Order: sequence, then C-alpha cells, then structure tokens
Amino acid sequence: MKKKIVSIFVCMLLFVTVASVTGTEIVDKNEMTSSMPTSTMANRAMWDLQFQYDVGGDTGSLYLVGVAFDGTYFYCPEFNSATIYRFDHDGNYVDSITIPGVPNLVDLTYDGTYVYGPSTTGTVLYEMDMNSQTLVSSIPLPSASYNVAYDADADGGNGGFWIGQWDAHLTLIDRSGSTLDTITPPESMLGLAWDPWTEISGYNGPFLWIFTGTSTGGQGVIKVIDLDTKTVVSGVEHNVALDLGMGIAGGLGFTTEWEEGFGTLYGMIQGAGPPDDYIFGYEICTTNSPPNTPSTPSGPTTGIVGTSYTYSSTTTDPEGDQVAYWFDWDDGTNSGWTSFVPSGDPGSATKQWTSPGTYQVTAKAKDTNGGESGFSTPLTVVISSGPVLDIGTVTGGLFRVSAPINNIGGDTATNVQWTIDLAGGAFIGGSSSGTEPSIAAAGSVTVQSGLIIGFGSTTVTVTATCTEGSSDTKSQTGFVFLIFIIVNPGGGI
Repeated sequence: MKKKIVSIFVCMLLFVTVASVTGTEIVDKNEMTSSMPTSTMANRAMWDLQFQYDVGGDTGSLYLVGVAFDGTYFYCPEFNSATIYRFDHDGNYVDSITIPGVPNLVDLTYDGTYVYGPSTTGTVLYEMDMNSQTLVSSIPLPSASYNVAYDADADGGNGGFWIGQWDAHLTLIDRSGSTLDTITPPESMLGLAWDPWTEISGYNGPFLWIFTGTSTGGQGVIKVIDLDTKTVVSGVEHNVALDLGMGIAGGLGFTTEWEEGFGTLYGMIQGAGPPDDYIFGYEICTTNSPPNTPSTPSGPTTGIVGTSYTYSSTTTDPEGDQVAYWFDWDDGTNSGWTSFVPSGDPGSATKQWTSPGTYQVTAKAKDTNGGESGFSTPLTVVISSGPVLDIGTVTGGLFRVSAPINNIGGDTATNVQWTIDLAGGAFIGGSSSGTEPSIAAAGSVTVQSGLIIGFGSTTVTVTATCTEGSSDTKSQTGFVFLIFIIVNPGGGI
C-alpha cells in the first residue's frame, strides 16, 4: 500500500503545482480578557514550525507512516511490520520495540494512558501499554481502518475513536467498537487528530484535523473538520510539503504536552525519496488548563451574627501558574478575587454574616491566564444570632446604684464582665465591677455597685461585655446626696 502511494506521487510529480496556503489565526478558548495581568500568554502565528525530526534518516526505515506522542516519546510504526520505533521529546532515536500479539500497524493514537493502532490486515484496534510493552486488549472495528484518533468527549466522556480508511469511511466508535457517528470523508486522508482546545471564529468545535493528499501524491495538506457541523472549515489548511519538502500525508496527532502553554499538531510526512520520513510539529493554539478544583474551605463551622471569621482553600494549577481564590458565602455576597499567590499556596478571605442561618461556603480559583476552576465541595456553616447584651435603666437608692443586664439575643451569654463607674461629683466608692457566669437567652441579671458616699452631680456609666463578643454601655445623669443617689431616668447618654 505504501509502495503504491509512492508510485502515484512519482507519476504525478510533474503535474502538481504546490500553491501557498495561508492559515486563519486561531484563538485559544481560554485566552484571558483585557482585565487579566499583562504577563499572560499571547498567541503566536499559527503554523509556526516547532520541530522537524528526520526519523527516516535515523533508523534507515523507508516505511514510517503513523506517529503518536505520549508526552515523553514519539512512537512510529513501520508500515507492514510489527516494529515500532521510539524517539524522545527532541527526536533522538531511542530504540525499536515489538508488542507480542500485535501485528503490522499503520497509524497510532494516545488516550493519556495507552497507545492504540489498527492493523493493515484486519479489523482490530490494538490497545497497547508502552511502558510494559504488552497488549492490553483488542477492540473490534466495524470495518477495515488505517487511521485513528482518540476523542475524549465521545460516548458521554467515556472516550472513543475516529477511524477511517482513505476516503472509504470516517467513523466514530466507542471503546467496545460500536458505531457512534459517521462523517462522509471530504477526500482521501491518512492522519486524524482530535482537538478540543482550538477555537475558530464562527465554529463551535471541537475539531478533527485531517491529513490529506494520499490520493494526489506530492501533497501533505492538513485541513480541519468542525465536529459540530461535520463540515470542513474553509480557509484553515496548510501544506506541510512547503516546509519539509515534497512528501505525502502520514499519521497525525494533537498534544498539549510537547511545549507548555501551546497546542501542537504533529504528524508524519512520508518523503518521496529515502531516507526522509519526518516527524513534524506545528503550533496551532495557546492552551491553558484551569486550576484544579480547590479544597473544601477550612474555617469555623459555627458562629454568631456580627463576628468575623476567616476561611481558606488550596489548589494547584496544571501549568504552575499563580492562582487567585473566590469565596462564595451563600448569602448573596462573595469575597471577590483574592490576590494571586503561587500554585499550591492557600488563599483566604474573611466573612461576617448579618443574619442567622445555615450557609454553604464554597471556593473557586483562577490562574493568571484566566482559566477558572469549578466550585469546591461546600463547607456547612451554622450562624446563630448569638447573645445580645442590652443594659436597662440605671436606678439609684441608698448607698448604691443598680442596672439590669438583659440578654435579648438567641444564645446564652457567658462570662459577662460588667463595670459601674461614677464621675463628676465628690464621693467615695465610684467604681465597681463583677462577673456573671452566664445570662440565658431572653434572661436578665441585675448588677449593683458597691457602697457610695458623697455629694454632687454625677454621670453613672454601666458597661457589660461577654465572651461571645456582644457588649453594651449605658450612661445616665444623677446626683449623690451623701448616702442616697438619685438617677435621672431621662438622663441617658
């Protein structure tokens, strides 16, 4: 099959004119707004060539067709052979491997754990563990297929595979091999790459990149299908032959793991002459994974109205960006975004509720590129009205003054500290203090000064505070007649 394609290319080489094809600039769907910090990433030009590795020259093989990248290694199967060549991130040849039970392969794809590839001689998709170099499972295919791309969104998020055979079919299957969807192939193709990151104006995505040119020879033109409308996006394409020399389409893949912050469309271009099969990679978009969901906020789970409480939460960002936190207080208010802190450091905010009730405190985070996480698991906080101290009318009498301390709140006040002070006259015993262990909700305790002897007008001030934070102060005017004190009920200050 490979030899047939090459012969077609040679025959048509005299008749093919390669035209320059420009790409439409593509915008990262997580690109920040103008309000974000100026240190955030900006898009570079689409179709910037990130790398070009002469894998044919390194191995001497003339039949490298497919390619998959797992974040560490590139895997390139040799056409009509069980051999898989392995290269590191920078294109250096590492070794060749075979997987027992896996025959000749064509194209490959990676799902984040395993590498998958169809055979040239059957209707099976092989699931392979490249770490242990073992066959994990075999997925039956509804029809013979040479190209494959993993689709993480398929089957309700369980994942599936786009498969095809030149221009015969383009089919989406689930992990058991059942057909989920089909697209009429726009033309003959080999490589497929599923892309959930790129955003193209006027299209919803996600997108399926296709590597065409297998039927025309001398061409390696990348085009893109909008999976929402199942149509080829007009004006977004690129001829790899313009960058790497004449060749035909091989495998294709999409990764965010080759260079941090960028989505890379990589593939194999099959050269017309030995030994020039190349792995290539183009920048397609900038990428930004949002911070991980923050931890459940930590802080008090009970409290009282009018008291400030501090809550904190922690998360990390996949790219290591700084993060800011947002706390929702479940009462129609929130903390707003906190200052940015390093990934992994906690963020905190303070809240004072104004009404009793049960509240669900949650937190979310965003990074410096605008990626925003979901809300955390809530922390349930019960806020009561608490004790509310209120000092009643101060009264005088023989040698002493007294005043009721009322608790008009909904909870017991504990360790109630009180003082009675007289100022302005000439007398003995002008200051008294004491402690009441507790005053129940809706309860009252009357406190009394010590012995007072003197003469003259005075101001009587009574103050009370409790452990829970409530306090009250009342001042009234009065007059001391040696041993009897008159307090003006209307003289409150």
